[in-house]
Amino acid sequence: MGNNESNGEVEEFRPKGAIAFFVVLMVFFAVIWFALYFELLSRG
Repeated sequence: MGNNESNGEVEEFRPKGAIAFFVVLMVFFAVIWFALYFELLSRG
């Protein structure tokens, strides 16, 4: 059932756009978190 040479493509598929978006999102949140963290540290 529809098993004609597309099996290799499915195994090699990587959602590069979604992974890149997720990495950018994590970096963005990390920068905000550290900015707030050091701001609170500086206030003592």
